[in-house]
Amino acid sequence: MTRHVLVALVCALPALARADLSAEVKTHEETFARACAAGDIPAVLALYADDARLVWPDAGEEGRGKADIERLATAFCKHTKDLQLTLASLDAVPIDDTHVATVAHWEMSATAPDGKKLSAKVRSTEVLVKTGGAWRYLVDHASLGRPPAPTATRRTRRRR
Repeated sequence: MTRHVLVALVCALPALARADLSAEVKTHEETFARACAAGDIPAVLALYADDARLVWPDAGEEGRGKADIERLATAFCKHTKDLQLTLASLDAVPIDDTHVATVAHWEMSATAPDGKKLSAKVRSTEVLVKTGGAWRYLVDHASLGRPPAPTATRRTRRRR
């Protein structure tokens, strides 16, 4: 009986480790969403490695290192009115003990300068590194989902 329990425990350990990893990464993602929506740039910067690379969806914006990330985060997080980011889904794929890749889907809403409400679906693909006991973005690539393709209408000719 004890042997079966031990085998079951050994088999369950990888799944438990993945669950813990997913929970840690989800917490990291949600911390980013709260800090960015609040315009708290120091808190946003703390979530990135010093040599992180960032690609965000506004006109091909890219950055490398904390100075670029601060510039891009300020433009987006601090100057987007009524910004809300909601994590809709997250897949975390362990690479090794200190790296994880993610694919996440977000719901974003904000108020445009003309007062109109905007909403968008955002996808992110990231690589996080664990340093000093905490996860940090090493690569953060976000993109906006495309609007649905227009439905093609097919004209038919009537035969007489």
